[in-house]
Order: sequence, then C-alpha cells, then structure tokens
Amino acid sequence: MQRVSGWYYDGHRFRAGTVGWEEDMVVEVRSGRARRSLAEGLIIPGLWNAHTHLGDAIVTQELKGTIEELVAPPHGLKHRVLAKAKDAAVISAMRRAMATMVRTGTTGFSDFREGGLKGLKLLYAAEAALPVRGIALGRPAGLSYDQREVAAILRASDGIAVSSYIDWPRDAIEKLAADVRRAKKIFAIHCSERVREEIDVVLDLKPAFLVHMVQATDADLERCADARVPIVVCPRSNAFFGMTPDIPRMLRQGVELRLGTDNAMINTPSLLREMEFAYRVARMNGGVPAREIVEMALRGGRLANPDAKPAIRVGERADLVILDLPGGPNGFASLVRASASDVRLVVSGGQQWPAPAPSVRDASMIRGRRRGAGRSTR
Repeated sequence: MQRVSGWYYDGHRFRAGTVGWEEDMVVEVRSGRARRSLAEGLIIPGLWNAHTHLGDAIVTQELKGTIEELVAPPHGLKHRVLAKAKDAAVISAMRRAMATMVRTGTTGFSDFREGGLKGLKLLYAAEAALPVRGIALGRPAGLSYDQREVAAILRASDGIAVSSYIDWPRDAIEKLAADVRRAKKIFAIHCSERVREEIDVVLDLKPAFLVHMVQATDADLERCADARVPIVVCPRSNAFFGMTPDIPRMLRQGVELRLGTDNAMINTPSLLREMEFAYRVARMNGGVPAREIVEMALRGGRLANPDAKPAIRVGERADLVILDLPGGPNGFASLVRASASDVRLVVSGGQQWPAPAPSVRDASMIRGRRRGAGRSTR
C-alpha cells in the first residue's frame, strides 16, 4: 500500500490524517500520520477539467481577432490550422497539454474534439502515453448531418459535443441529438457565448451539460436549474474575448457549475490557474466562498461516474493531488491561491506523477536488459 499524509478533503472539510491506496483504489482513510509517506501536505481529489479543446494547442502564434475569427466554425483560425496540421504535430501538441494538466493536478478532462472520426483517433493516441482519464466527445467534420458518420463517431467516443445551436441547421442538430440519445451517450453543446440563444430549443436537445452561458438571462439560468442541466464556465477564455461569467448570479439561480479551461491555444489547461481567476471574477459580482470554486473544479468527474463523490473516501478511484499548502479550515483559501510549484505529487488511477525513479536494483536490471538487447542485434 502507498500512503500520503496531511490534511485530506472528506467532502465537507479538511481533516488531519492519512490516505492509502492499492492499485487504482483508495483503501484507507484514517486519522494520524503514517510513519512512511510518499508526500505530505494538503490532499484533494484529482481535479477535473470539465471543458477542453486540446487540439487547439497546435496553434502557438499570438492571437488577434474576434471570437468568430479565432474559434467559430468552419473558418475560424483554429479550424484552418487544424485542417493543415500533420497528425504527429496535433498528437504532440495535445500530449503536451495533457502533461500540463497532470503536472498541475488535473486527472480527468472532457474534450470537445473536432475533426470527426480522425480527430478522435488523434486524441486517443495522445492520451495513451499519460496517466489521465479523458471523456472524448466527438463531432461531425462539418456542420451537417450524415447518419453513417454520426454512427461511426458514436461507436468510437463517449458522445458528441457541438459548437452552438445557432451554427447548425435546426433539423440537422435535432437528428444529431436524437442519435446520441438513442445510443445512450453524452450530448453537450456551447450555448449563449457570443449571443444569447433560445434556451428552450437548446434544452429540448437533452444536453448533459452546457458550456459558457455568459449571455444568459436569469430566466435562462432558472430553466437550466429546473432541468438539472449543469453549466461549465470558462472564465479565462471568456475574459480573453471581453466577457466574464457572473458566477454568483448563476449560483443564486440554483445552477450546478463546473469549471473548464476551454481552448488550449488561449489558456494553458491548468485548473489551478482557472480556480484563481474564477475566484477573482466572482468577487467582481459580490463573491462566492473559495470552497465553491474548488468544488466547481471537482464536479466534472460526475460525467465519468455520476455516483462518484468529489471527496477522498475508501472505495473511490485513487486520483489524488498533494500540495505544499497549509491545511485546516483555510485549505480552500489556500487552493484558490495555489500555483503549479505547490504541487508535490499527483496520483492518477493509482499511478504517480512524476513517476518514481527506479531503485538501484531496478536501474541495474534495466541496464542489463539494454546491454543484452544491444548484443542480440549485432
């Protein structure tokens, strides 16, 4: 069994104690410190990035222009760059973005993947090398409905997520959403980001969650709360285009909020940075407790497992982040000020990041295998 000690989050508050795991499951949560710990500090469940476009990491130039010019399909900058990029370059860019997530405490993500079936294959190739759990939401290559293409995407993905209702012909997006429902998979959609969209027609598509809603009215938010449809907010991305989500207003209307980093060409996919910015943006409209912001960064995991609790408990998956931060009742305040340098250890599905260095015995065995491999090829 591997153990870490310090202050762990039990779903309500931080408690002093030890957390132990075997393989990919937490098997011990108790008071008191272990005599031998891999790390000590503030212990939280792995963060979940509830909205990413990781393929956008291929775009590295300085960005200028409006939201339509940069990200709107089908002719926004990101779509033009992705269309011309080599597969290996896209995989490398996504892998780099995923490594940033793991290194900064994110052990799961939900990606809106462009490029049809091919785009999904590139995402899986990038993910295979890292201890991170992804929800892959594909989409058709164009803004049109093709039943065979949709069926192929649904077989290869966790569902389908599209840009916006207003980008699509109405009959096409309705057929698309109906196919996703029949397949019992996830349908998600951006909504009311550039302009306010009619919420009832969007909710009629039965989305699992919406993204942005910065242009939504109070009535729109109430409809989402009544329908129990969560909203993912991405404050840094919105701010880049001169907008900010009113987080306190959304919470007052009873909406469940989750936190995402959105386009990887605009933001590094670090939820630590997103939490800090979200907390500051919320203060502009009256503020919310730091705990609420932290829980927004944990709730996205419900997409992978609706029964999972955003807490460290026996029987939960061993996704843990240990940070060099003060614990106790001020743990939440510490987290919304945290940076990447505060992360001591990340455990994703029981795997440590950074991976432990091999022992002297293991290192000698590895060298021996390499020498043997070298002789056999002569």
